[in-house]
Amino acid sequence: MEFRNVEYKEGKNLIVVGITGIFGSGKTTVGKIFQKAGIPYFSLDTIVHNLFKEEDVINQIKDLFGAGIIKEGKPDRKAIAKIVFADRCCKKKLEGIIHPLVFNRLRKIILDWRKKGGIIVFEIPLLFETKSESLFDKILVVSTSYEKIISRLKRRFSPDEINSRLANQIPLSEKEKKATYVISNSDSVSKTTVQVKKIIRELQKELINSQN
Repeated sequence: MEFRNVEYKEGKNLIVVGITGIFGSGKTTVGKIFQKAGIPYFSLDTIVHNLFKEEDVINQIKDLFGAGIIKEGKPDRKAIAKIVFADRCCKKKLEGIIHPLVFNRLRKIILDWRKKGGIIVFEIPLLFETKSESLFDKILVVSTSYEKIISRLKRRFSPDEINSRLANQIPLSEKEKKATYVISNSDSVSKTTVQVKKIIRELQKELINSQN
């Protein structure tokens, strides 16, 4: 499938899509399908990963968790995850450091793309948890069964790690109610791709109609 972001009038005709779901539902899979279709795709996890390399952020994390959390000059993300998913207070403090920086970068990307127009997508796991719905024109929730999630995650995470992360997220059923689109990702990638293609066609048609 090929899709090209058509050039639209400057400062207009941009559709910002937020892709969300829960831990293990397949958000990245869906984001990559958009990307393969030629649509700019940004992962907030990647933005966070890059922030963890910045000296100021590293120092703030060191102050919060202690020097032992730094391994080979970088924060040990796995160790941090174990701490914050077991301690809500630490989790909020970490979010206080990271979230403002992440959303500043997200807003800058959106602002830059408003000059070009088209469609852009963001993979944002905690879209509803961070109450950031207003940043997006469309919200796409990636849905799958709990059994499928466990099957995907159990090779990399312990049952306790899976349950603690899921417990810190709004249930998938609640997210689906607030979505513009819901994609079922319980089957093959090809079936998920068919659903994404349909959404792309709808978004492209909406952009074209907005020019008339």
